[in-house]
Amino acid sequence: MSRLRIPLAALFAVGAVVVAAEPTLAAPPRKAVLPTTTVKVVMADFDFTFSKAAIPHGTVIFKVVNKGATTHDFFIYRVNKNTPLLAPGKSATLTVTFTTPGVYHYLCTVGEHALHGMQGDLKIT
Repeated sequence: MSRLRIPLAALFAVGAVVVAAEPTLAAPPRKAVLPTTTVKVVMADFDFTFSKAAIPHGTVIFKVVNKGATTHDFFIYRVNKNTPLLAPGKSATLTVTFTTPGVYHYLCTVGEHALHGMQGDLKIT
């Protein structure tokens, strides 16, 4: 028999302190996953047509096609992203991540095309 006598209540008290001192393992916070939306953009002489009027914020894949008779491009302010110049009948894909809802101005940067109607506002919700 051992000469060491520790009251049983003291052992439980020490055990309770050790258990209370253990850190809790919480799951790391999850980042919100932003949706991905595909929007078709048709450029003509001299306007843009979009397949969606309002676009949810997140990643947007713009499928841009030039159905006009002259070269055009698609430029979005605030994010400073654009397609290359597209000859008639050509197309391009432009992927943009909108982290903040709001209004984003777009236009064609060729000559005076914007002044002739090739500009507008994207509503990102």
